Amino acid sequence: MAIAVGQDKHLKGKGRGAERSLLDEALRPIKWELEAVTARILSQVADPIAQTVVYLITAGGKRLRPGLVLLAGAVGRAPNRRALIDTATAVELIHTATLIHDDIIDRSPLRRAQPAFHHRWGTERAVLMGDYLYATAFTLLARMRSPYVMRVMADVCRQLCRGELREVEVRYRLDLTEGEYLEIIRDKTASLMGGCCRSGAYLGGCEPAMIERLTEFGLNIGLAFQIIDDCLDLVGDAQRLGKAILSDLDKGALSLPMIYLTQMLPARMRDRLFAPLRRAATTGVRVTDRAFFARVAQAAASSGAIAKAQERARECIRLARHALDDIPMNGLAGAYQRLAEYAVVRRS
Repeated sequence: MAIAVGQDKHLKGKGRGAERSLLDEALRPIKWELEAVTARILSQVADPIAQTVVYLITAGGKRLRPGLVLLAGAVGRAPNRRALIDTATAVELIHTATLIHDDIIDRSPLRRAQPAFHHRWGTERAVLMGDYLYATAFTLLARMRSPYVMRVMADVCRQLCRGELREVEVRYRLDLTEGEYLEIIRDKTASLMGGCCRSGAYLGGCEPAMIERLTEFGLNIGLAFQIIDDCLDLVGDAQRLGKAILSDLDKGALSLPMIYLTQMLPARMRDRLFAPLRRAATTGVRVTDRAFFARVAQAAASSGAIAKAQERARECIRLARHALDDIPMNGLAGAYQRLAEYAVVRRS
């Protein structure tokens, strides 16, 4: 069943608390394991060098990615609890490293309603801290002695970097296609969520076919999550998101709503609206005109480009649900249903 963004029965008129409640309900079956992951993370950053990043890890993160590892593991018949917790810990460390590096690239002042790491500690320390967290994550994975999980997560990190590199390469390209955009976000966002599900399912003792189905669920959830994130960058609430909005336009990145908008507008109107981006592409000077950002966001909303992108996210969710049709879920079907709902109705 399709979910209308912002109209889900769990959230309609109830605000951020209900949104968080929906995610908490999805993660409730693995609540104790998630607490063990938090403790494991804190033990891994006990080194004085790493203590500076604790605030970012504990500042209201969604725990979605470690949750995907643990839920996939719980679907299996023979979960390796210690290995699942270590993998979920490594995943959260990898994710935190990507946030630190992304914020440097995007020049973001905030993350999770806190100063971004590079704003608080400087760019030099931020780059090194991201590297340190990657190294710590793979130290954990290496100690597990599971070549399969190590290969999965190593490939995920390669895809994450490839996605970010490709996004930089296509900045200011008003002819960017939906297909190119989807390839980029599959690498930079969906690959990690798919890898979480794949690793968790393997450590849970799932059959190969089940591992593939759960991986497909994670990939499609990841695609939907990023598309909705890009919509929120245009029409979201910065305070609720805990980070700056309109950052895609600021750096010249064409998100899916922007791609749809360029396709909907007559050529002359499109050229006039996006003239500041064309100048930025020529001069190399980033756009800082907030009035321009507001005009583009308004055009995306009024033209239906944002609504069209939201519908594309819902299509991804339908594919995610379809991946789990008619397979035994060990009592966790409701948790996966709530995750699917959360991915498209979230506002932060």
